[in-house]
Amino acid sequence: MAKIEVEHRGILTKKKFDELNLFLKKNGKFSEKKNRFSVIYFSRGKATFNIGKISKSPIDLRVRITNKKSELVLKYGKSSGVDARKEFSFPLNVSQFEEAIEFLFILGFYYGALQVTTSLLYTYKGVEIVLVKVPKFGYYFEAEALVEKRFVTSANKKISLVCQELGLNILSDKDFWKLLQNLNNRPGFRFNFKKQKFSDIKKRFKEYF
Repeated sequence: MAKIEVEHRGILTKKKFDELNLFLKKNGKFSEKKNRFSVIYFSRGKATFNIGKISKSPIDLRVRITNKKSELVLKYGKSSGVDARKEFSFPLNVSQFEEAIEFLFILGFYYGALQVTTSLLYTYKGVEIVLVKVPKFGYYFEAEALVEKRFVTSANKKISLVCQELGLNILSDKDFWKLLQNLNNRPGFRFNFKKQKFSDIKKRFKEYF
């Protein structure tokens, strides 16, 4: 059965990113560094970006590759600055990445946004803290826990307390969607597989493969 990902998010300055990284190196447990490229889909069967409709959709579908390992990921539930969503992950061979793109195209998914990130993962007081850098854009954090449904409330409380201790401000729903809108509106980071080939996009991000 899929577990629930309880997640709190917020924006970081470069200074706060560095301070947190230093603090967590000393006081937390480092897990790994992740270099990730994601193909993130918007709505099925439409080549439009409507932040209002997207914010109401419970479907968050993407194909991504992290440290040379790829997967098809579906998160289901309302997305916001603080959310709790079911997460399904299906590992793929790297050679199947383009096949997954074609598979989703046949199902009517062909439009969305590209994302590249470098993340540092730490565990602090039972909460996973992810420090994220988006090249030529900025920084943000994710504080999360993967739990069974009956533990969602307690996980939210634990994450909130850790964020307060670390001086982290959680995004409101409005600011969360503003952040996503800014990320998705960057020139060259939209895709439409009815008008372009993934093989051409892949050339721009070949270092991830």
